[in-house]
Amino acid sequence: MANAPEQSVIVVGAGPTGLALACELAAAGVSCTMLERRLAPSSQSRAMGLYSRTMEVLDLRGHADALVALGKPVSRMVPARGARVDFAELDSRFPYLNVIPQSRTEEVLQQRALDLGVTIERGAEVFGLAQDASGVTLQVRAGDGEWEESADFVVGCDGAHSVVRELSGIAFRGRTYGIAPILADVRLRKPPPDEVLMISGHGGVLVSVPYGDGLYRIAAARRDRPWTRDPVTLEELGEVLTRALGFDPGPYAPEWLARFKIHQRLADQYRTGRVLLAGDAAHLHSPLGGQGLNLGIQDSVNLGWKLAAEVQGWAPAGLLDSYEAERRPQAERVLRATDRATRMATTHSAALTTLRRTALSKALSNRRIRRFAGETISGLRADYSRRGAPGRLAIRAGRRVPDLTVPRLGGAPVRLYSLMRDGRFVLLDLGEDDGCTALTEAWGSRVSPVQVGAALPELPGVSTLLVRPDGYAAWVDDTSDPAGREERLRQALHHWCGVEGPAPRRPSGTTVEAIPASSPAPLPEQEQAPVEQP
Repeated sequence: MANAPEQSVIVVGAGPTGLALACELAAAGVSCTMLERRLAPSSQSRAMGLYSRTMEVLDLRGHADALVALGKPVSRMVPARGARVDFAELDSRFPYLNVIPQSRTEEVLQQRALDLGVTIERGAEVFGLAQDASGVTLQVRAGDGEWEESADFVVGCDGAHSVVRELSGIAFRGRTYGIAPILADVRLRKPPPDEVLMISGHGGVLVSVPYGDGLYRIAAARRDRPWTRDPVTLEELGEVLTRALGFDPGPYAPEWLARFKIHQRLADQYRTGRVLLAGDAAHLHSPLGGQGLNLGIQDSVNLGWKLAAEVQGWAPAGLLDSYEAERRPQAERVLRATDRATRMATTHSAALTTLRRTALSKALSNRRIRRFAGETISGLRADYSRRGAPGRLAIRAGRRVPDLTVPRLGGAPVRLYSLMRDGRFVLLDLGEDDGCTALTEAWGSRVSPVQVGAALPELPGVSTLLVRPDGYAAWVDDTSDPAGREERLRQALHHWCGVEGPAPRRPSGTTVEAIPASSPAPLPEQEQAPVEQP
C-alpha cells in the first residue's frame, strides 16, 4: 500500500460485539477506530439478555456492574411444561440470565469505549476493501463525501449482512428457515410466570421473557405462517399468544413489533490475512435460547487480547489463528443445538411434542442433568482444552477459571477477576518460594504475578496457574515436582507470552506471516504438567 496504516485496528460495526472488541483493544493500549453505518445507536431492544459466562467475561474488564444495575436477573428457564433449568444452582457470581435490552448493553459498552479513547465514526459506510502483507485500506463514504481509512488490521463486526465479509470473499454457507417469527416488546394484562418460558405445540413455539416493569419480550413462530412483509399487528400477536398459552394475556402498549427471517449460516473462515470476523458477521443461528449476542461478545473477548499481542509485536506463532480454532467450534455447537431445538419445537406432530415435553421433564428432574443443562446454556461449559488432554487436576488448560477468592500473601483477599481489569495474564503462584513470581519479571507488563498465601480449595493439587486475559487457564502445574516448576513455567510463558524482554511494538505496515496451514505445534509434553497449545 502507498501509505502506512493510520491506526492499529479498525472495527467495522458498533454493535455490542464491535464495542466489546474495541474496549478490549483500547484497554490493552491499541489504537482503535470504529466505523458504523448507523447515524445513532439503535433504540430497539433486539437481543434479550446476557448469560452467566458473558457477564463473567465482561466482569473481567469491569463492565458487569453497570449492566447488572440496568438489567433484571431471571434465575429460571422453563423449556417445556413441567421442566425447568435453575440458573441459581450455577457456580458463578452471576447465577442468572441478566435480562437487559441490547440497546442498554450498547450504551454501557459505548461509554466505556469512549472513556478508553476509542474513536467512533457514525454514518460511515464501507464500500471497498484492499489488503496486502502490510495492512488494510477501506473505502468509506458518508453523505456526499468519500475517503480512505487504513489500519494494520480490520475486524468485521457488521452483522448478518457483513460488508467486510463479502468484500473479503469469505463464504457464508447455510440456509434460511421457512418460518418467520414475530418479535414484540409488549405489556400483558395477564402475564405468564416471571421466568423465561418456552411453550411449543401445534407447529409453533412461544418464548416469553420478563424485562421488568410489566414489559415482556415475546418471540413466536408458527410453521404455517411463512414470511411476509406485512407489518405485525397487536391483533395478530394476541391470537398467537392465546393459542400458545391457552388464555388471552391481553397484550397492549407495544414498544416494538417486528417480523424477521431466521438464518443458519457459518463463515468458512474467521480470518483471511489481516481481516477478521466476529459476531453475526461470522455466524447466524435460530434465536431460540437467546445465544447470538452472547456468542458475539465472547468472540470479542477471545480475539481482543490476541489481536493486541499481534499488533504490539509479542504474539507467539499461531496465537492469532487460535481465535478461529477456539471460537468457530463453539459456533458450530450452538448452530447444531439451536437448529435441533427449533425443528423439534415447531413440529406439527403432537406425538413428538408430547415425547419432547415428557423427556425434558424427566431429564431435568435430575439435579445433575439440570445443572449440566444450566452450565451449557449459560456458557460456563465453554471449553478450549485439547481433546484427550490429561484431566487429573481440578482444572486443565483451556478450561474456564472461576472467579476465585485469592488470599494474597501479605495482602487482603481479592476476587481473581478484579485482578484482570487491564487485560494481562495473571500468574497464581501457590509455591513455597517466590521463584515463579520472580521469573515473570522477564516478561514485563505482559504477566501480573500474584503470590497466594493459602491453599485454594477449588484447585486441589495445583501449585501454579497461568490465567489467560479472557479468563481461561493457559497452563496448570501440580505439586508433584517442585524442582522443575520454574523451567516448566518458562516454557509456558514462551509459548503464550512470547520471548522475554520488553514487548516490541511492531511498527505499522510491518509484514506479517501468512496464515499457517495448520494450528501451532504444541510444546513437548512434560510428564507431570503438559503445556497445551493455544
